[in-house]
Amino acid sequence: MKQVTLPFHNLRRHLLRSALTSIGVGAALAGLLALVGFSRGLDRNWIVSLRDKGTHILALKKGAIDLLSARLDESLTARMRAVPGVVSVIPGLGDLIELETGEMAYLTGFPLDSDFWKNLVITEGRRPGPPWQEEVVLGQALALLLHKHPGDAIELNGRMFTVTSIAKQPSALDDRSVMMPLDAMQRLLGREGSVSGFHIRIDRPEDSARMSDMIARLSSEFTEIIFIESGEVANNSHVTRLLHAISWGSSTIALAMAFVIVLNTLLMSVSERTQEIGLLSAIGWQASRIITMVVVEGLLMAAAGAVLGVGFGMLGLRWMMSHRQIGALVQPEVTPMLIAEAVALACLIGALGGIYPAWRATRQRPVRLLRSD
Repeated sequence: MKQVTLPFHNLRRHLLRSALTSIGVGAALAGLLALVGFSRGLDRNWIVSLRDKGTHILALKKGAIDLLSARLDESLTARMRAVPGVVSVIPGLGDLIELETGEMAYLTGFPLDSDFWKNLVITEGRRPGPPWQEEVVLGQALALLLHKHPGDAIELNGRMFTVTSIAKQPSALDDRSVMMPLDAMQRLLGREGSVSGFHIRIDRPEDSARMSDMIARLSSEFTEIIFIESGEVANNSHVTRLLHAISWGSSTIALAMAFVIVLNTLLMSVSERTQEIGLLSAIGWQASRIITMVVVEGLLMAAAGAVLGVGFGMLGLRWMMSHRQIGALVQPEVTPMLIAEAVALACLIGALGGIYPAWRATRQRPVRLLRSD
């Protein structure tokens, strides 16, 4: 029997054990794809949302863990606009609310005279503008979910509002949002004069040196605020960093367990085949050839687990997105590169799990192996 066919033959002899090992690897891989894909999707939502608003620098309350509940004085807008190099400053307020249907939505408010309203891509209804009385704009995804159209009513925090228009938003979070004038949202939430942050545009944002200089200048003048380049917002958020840590921590534990499963399976397989390995050694098989045979067995189980893991992972993400609260916040991002990295990790687990059992088998003399029961 050739070296290529031996690993397949050995796995088929204990098909159930091999299958369960592959399932274990697949479960670990599925968890990694689901958790990391979810956290990366959250990062992408942040970046897409800010780019759509034309934000170059985001100003947030320094040290705030929950950015939605953090409060900054709206009057700081004028002072920031006076800083040389600043083109515009748009104060914004955001919060998560539960709708009458039990759905969670992102509630956001901006001043009526800001470019935010002018740049909205309206798909139904009229473009927002004064006079504006108890009216809101819905993201297209939220409107479809709630079956709302311009002219319909919607209840927010016990008050009734009229849907004036539907807007298509590039970010999954914004497309599941309710938008209203800043002053109306402040009154609704009892946060008059307060905002969550400021969206700042500067001249020459493509100049990295200019960007760094503007952030340093703003930081020195407004010491209670942290200024972050829009592309780095996710990396500076306590929530996203915590989510990344949880994702990779949980995935690492799962992958370590998968490694132990593969190691245990191959140790059992090698211990049951001592005479076979002794015979192969006696007829001239070198230690490197025997090690390769056992490692290939581990790789085959890991490869099967990788296929299962990718499938389970994608199904897991679909299930997560069907959840009302999770689906309202983020669109997961699973790229071909992430899948390739996950598959490579699975194969590495299979290879490493086979090295020690194979090495252990080759440390004994062929005669002793042949005499084993």
